[in-house]
Amino acid sequence: MLDELNRQARADYDAGEFSSALAGFSVLREIRARREGPYSVKYLAALHNSVRCMSKLEMWVDSDLLCSELHSKYVRTLGRGQEVTVDVAKHWAWAMMHLRDLRAAIGLYLTTADAMWEADPVGARRLIGAAAALPAVRPASMIWKGIVDGVTLRHPDELLATISSWTERLSSDDDGIDPEITLDGLLAPTA
Repeated sequence: MLDELNRQARADYDAGEFSSALAGFSVLREIRARREGPYSVKYLAALHNSVRCMSKLEMWVDSDLLCSELHSKYVRTLGRGQEVTVDVAKHWAWAMMHLRDLRAAIGLYLTTADAMWEADPVGARRLIGAAAALPAVRPASMIWKGIVDGVTLRHPDELLATISSWTERLSSDDDGIDPEITLDGLLAPTA
């Protein structure tokens, strides 16, 4: 029964029926949490799929709450740089951007970019670009101590150099960059 419910929820998601998919994944989430526990792989997968649906449905408050739980569990069990952890971090930062919690979103962009620096430098630069596009938050000042939101950075010099490069490019009208922040970071040529 649960496998069939999961298949149907995935089919709904693939068909763009995000409300139906969210309903299915939410039921799976509840059942899996009770039967298998809040750290089971299948529970976390249902939670992650719920987050993806909520992003599509622009359910920012609900997404913020679920992302908080999921991100902390992924960080504890897998680490910050794992693909699934990075994905939920992007969804969480995106929800916080829509909720106008810019300081928290930028902190998450920076710590995630630091964690993925070696595995996906282009993706890391996009996240740093999103931080640089919001100068009111002063992302460079968040990095210079080497700790952001209690997380020790492994690549603070690289992050600062990339922030500086983005800041320079974004402040120059010559490049014609029209900064657009998306779920994956700044949508512009990478710095």
